[in-house]
Amino acid sequence: MAIKFKRICDLRIDHDLLQREVADILGANKNTYPHWESGLYEFPIEIIDKLSQYYNVSVDYLTGLSNDKGGNLRGYDNKILQKRLRGIREKNNFSQEKIGLIMNGVSQMMLSCYENVVARIPFSSLYIFTKNFEISIDYLMRKCNNPEIVNKCVVKK
Repeated sequence: MAIKFKRICDLRIDHDLLQREVADILGANKNTYPHWESGLYEFPIEIIDKLSQYYNVSVDYLTGLSNDKGGNLRGYDNKILQKRLRGIREKNNFSQEKIGLIMNGVSQMMLSCYENVVARIPFSSLYIFTKNFEISIDYLMRKCNNPEIVNKCVVKK
């Protein structure tokens, strides 16, 4: 399940860039990038990291979790992400099966693969996890050391 993040499109437009130009900057296929931006395809976590670095904003800002642009954050580290993901699950005494249900039906076996760095977690699953636990994506990705979302966006119900 891919998610459309409005700010990614807004930042591209604010920087007067075309989708094909952003694709070139990211080293991505010019026909694939529009599908990521529209939410038709899943953004790879590495591409989200590159966008964050290019626009000099936090991933929390890119995804609309925060109004704080952040910026100048470290690069993404998959092994740290997996350790922090497991640590949060264990701290909350949740089974892999329960976390999988929170992440829209991810199987226990797949979650085990994510936690043991056998497979990369899809960005949409990571986003859902962070929203449920109100934890910073940048923290999970090792881009910062603060687990709290700085200057959270207020979600209107």
